[in-house]
Amino acid sequence: MKNIIIILVIVIVASCSNNEVKIPQQSKMYEFASPVYTSEEGTEIYLNGFFKNVDLIDSVYSQNYTTELSLDKKWLVISPTENTKSVEDLTVWINGYNYTIIILFDKKTEYTFQFNPNGKQYKSVQIKGNFNSWTPSENFILEDSIWKYKVKLAPGKYHYQLAIDGNWILDPGNPINESNNIGGFNSVINIPDPGTNAPKLLTNKYSENQISIQLTGSANSIIALWDNFSIPTNIIDNKIQITIPKIAENRKRSFIRVWACNENGYSNDILVPLNNGKVVSDISEINRTDKHAQVLYFMLVDRFNNGNTEIDNPVNDPEIADKANYYGGDIQGVTNKVNDSYFKDLGISMIWLSPITQNPLKGYIEYPAPHRKYSGYHGYWPITLTTVDHRFGNSVDLHNLVKVTHENDMNIILDYVSNHVHEENNIYKTHPEWATILNLPDGRKNIRIWDEHRLTTWFDTFLPSLNFDIPEVEELMSDSAKFWIDEYNVDGFRHDATKHIPTPYWRSLTKKLREESNKKFIFQIGETFGSRELIRSYVGTDMLDGQFDFNLYFDMRNNFAQESEPLSNLTASLIESLKYNGHHSLMGNITGNHDLPRFITFASGALKFDEDDKEAGWNRDIQNKDTTGYYKLLQVTTFINTIPGIPVIYYGDEIGMPGAGDPDNRRPMKFENLTKFEKLVKDNTTKIVNLRRNNLELIYGDIIILYSDKESLVYARKYFNETSIIAFNKSDHEKEIIIDLPESLNYESWISNFKNSYSLLEENQLVLNLKPFSFEILNNN
Repeated sequence: MKNIIIILVIVIVASCSNNEVKIPQQSKMYEFASPVYTSEEGTEIYLNGFFKNVDLIDSVYSQNYTTELSLDKKWLVISPTENTKSVEDLTVWINGYNYTIIILFDKKTEYTFQFNPNGKQYKSVQIKGNFNSWTPSENFILEDSIWKYKVKLAPGKYHYQLAIDGNWILDPGNPINESNNIGGFNSVINIPDPGTNAPKLLTNKYSENQISIQLTGSANSIIALWDNFSIPTNIIDNKIQITIPKIAENRKRSFIRVWACNENGYSNDILVPLNNGKVVSDISEINRTDKHAQVLYFMLVDRFNNGNTEIDNPVNDPEIADKANYYGGDIQGVTNKVNDSYFKDLGISMIWLSPITQNPLKGYIEYPAPHRKYSGYHGYWPITLTTVDHRFGNSVDLHNLVKVTHENDMNIILDYVSNHVHEENNIYKTHPEWATILNLPDGRKNIRIWDEHRLTTWFDTFLPSLNFDIPEVEELMSDSAKFWIDEYNVDGFRHDATKHIPTPYWRSLTKKLREESNKKFIFQIGETFGSRELIRSYVGTDMLDGQFDFNLYFDMRNNFAQESEPLSNLTASLIESLKYNGHHSLMGNITGNHDLPRFITFASGALKFDEDDKEAGWNRDIQNKDTTGYYKLLQVTTFINTIPGIPVIYYGDEIGMPGAGDPDNRRPMKFENLTKFEKLVKDNTTKIVNLRRNNLELIYGDIIILYSDKESLVYARKYFNETSIIAFNKSDHEKEIIIDLPESLNYESWISNFKNSYSLLEENQLVLNLKPFSFEILNNN
């Protein structure tokens, strides 16, 4: 970075009477700021994405970080010192008020991968894994007859393979390997996390203006915030006592947040919503603008419901198979289902539409073999950016859909494609120089090279990716996104191909939507396949609210679909996601999506993990094979609705629709004549989602892992005196699980929602009897 000011701050400590802190009536920040994650390398913070006007910033200070502020005050570089704790506060002073941003520090471990050639001669040794987005590394260095490669890794589990003279193999020096979730195996290493001995926090009690948080373990630092302002804490008998600032009475929605740390790392975070200064204690106080309370439903518009047959217009081309052509679903069809209360009955709070911009009128042959021809029925080939595809409806239809959705107390977001356009789009016709490189210097086509050429690769020869280093591209695409907010009052976006666009675009887009639209509630969630670190790099106050947690999804799919896979692996994956994203993130937890074979198709045995899922969908009629798949699907639905994050139901998963790879996973939605098992899934999905929507602990609660083994997983969600216990048995036999409940979960009775029996023993033990392939949600209220 250029033009850096190093700011020296004189800190004046002033006492505040009655534990009241100095807080302005109007905040200069957009919303409560998510934590900033960093490591030994330090990081850059885009203050312009946190504050409405950075020109007002007087100074910045952090006790154990060095700080360098750019001349325009938009960027701040922070670097840790030898005294840096795992939780620190960054103070930004504006007009005499100090705003706080939390910094979470994770120390990385230098790890050396080694390959012993046992006397054989090799020209090169490389490595790829989830720590480098599966991009081949530089060559190992040969030292003392051993090939070595050093890399710094955060705590966690890492899958990898070695390339010996270009041949990818498991690491012969590492006996530990695991399924790669697609039929093969990867070598695995685990970097221990000292954070397992960090403090643990739990919501305890609250009163009119006080909150009590239970502290387990030692803590050398505790930070509590009301929105973005530090507030005092007291510790009495391992309880953190917090007084709610009086100014909170003037805010319809605000939040108390708490972190603690010790020498081992930082704690889980606490998030407590306030309603005019009082702790939210009843689900009736939640409204459709509470982001953590969302449950999404995603459909491909063309495949969902045909509400206006007069606009049906499939591409007339015999080379295009029916499943790759338009079926007739449209915006009116979605509106009809809103009016029929389909979504509301299911418990949905936010509808996510696939792209509805105009797509080409003819078909195109995909570049990869076997070169099939497709139409743009899915909507991801935009030839315009701001007009509705006539096969889906028109502007009036979309206005009406948004209107009735809001009238039904739900939100609606659009799938927005920023990364690329279709070659028929006037943008590309007028400015072909705005596209990234297609023909690489090494002679390859830059097609679907997802990781090696992440920011330039094309999806196909007729889908030029845009170069966002060009200011006009960034301006045009962000303006077009804003158009949908301004014109139709939609509530946000699912952003396609997020990782293929540089982060400055997402910062500019988010800033523009906040500054230039009149919309106060905007929800943005992105799509990125890659490492947890890469996925998180696009999430934050200055960018997206969340992304889909594909790493957790793949582990969930693998563990619930295959009886041989231990649930303890899913537990470890869940803990790692919580570590990376926080315990109250807005990460999307999906049942599936339009790019992946449907979960039930694996779970029922109709599709194997090691076969080509796309070709299976083309070459045979995929139907659910084993009815246990329906019960396994319900376990997935239960899991995503009871862990932290935002549940996302892919259309058809609420009835157990089958489907192999794209486009077989995009069959027309089925509403009538459901089979016994489809009705079973629909009824139970409805119950699960509505439990999520109507229990505060499943929205804001802390999560406590109570038990985990090969076949079982039990955890609790706790929000003050409201608690749910969630349990799974993935085996084909009944299981009795005895759980030692912590004192904080000592209740005299529980309510079983799914007919599994339980009993309580005098020693504060809970005995669960779980049926085969079952799940349970116990409530204490």
